Amino acid sequence: MRLAIPLLVAVTAVTLVSCGGSNDETAAPLPVAQRFVTAQDAPGSKPDPVEKRQTTVDFDDFILALSDFTVDLDVEEANMVFREAGFKSAGVDARFFGQTHSPETSVHVFSSFIEVGSEDGATSALDWLETDQMKPCPMSCAVQRSSFEVDDIPDAHGVHRVATAEDIERVGRNDEQPQDDYWIGFTNGPIVYTMVLHGHAVPGTVSEDRAQQIATAYYDRLTAS
Repeated sequence: MRLAIPLLVAVTAVTLVSCGGSNDETAAPLPVAQRFVTAQDAPGSKPDPVEKRQTTVDFDDFILALSDFTVDLDVEEANMVFREAGFKSAGVDARFFGQTHSPETSVHVFSSFIEVGSEDGATSALDWLETDQMKPCPMSCAVQRSSFEVDDIPDAHGVHRVATAEDIERVGRNDEQPQDDYWIGFTNGPIVYTMVLHGHAVPGTVSEDRAQQIATAYYDRLTAS
């Protein structure tokens, strides 16, 4: 999985997305520009100069792009899950930490949203995304997976994926890179939000506590009245 390159096909207009779907939605979703992790949520982070913010309202483009930020995509299953959920739009953004950007060494925080037709649809989509995060990589045994409890965010899910250089040398692929990723997903109304704190398996550069801090700040801003 290329966690450092989770791209979606861009569309030209991203302003307000109207409220729709089931009667359990009580307020219009936030404008698209506000649905991603910001410097307020992740102090010290800057917009990634390579991985630009991208969004789509096209279902086929969305399914095609899922292969770049899922672990082991079952296309038929994804089509069923997101059609039943009532897909409307999706987007992804990337930020990095440090003075200069390096895809190979910089710590990144990725954020994404998927808007669907109802709160129940969002819950189903989140469960599907978490299940995918817990899958082994298709052609490598180096990545270790574990779930963790997410504090202060109702019904959120957390997954840790790590592959050290030693594990890759022992049971990985020749082209595989070390990774240390904390994925957190939650819903707000009909929208699924995810964030990934992505490191390179260098001790002390990322942690579950830091991922939880960013996710909590992200959630609090998204749900502020």
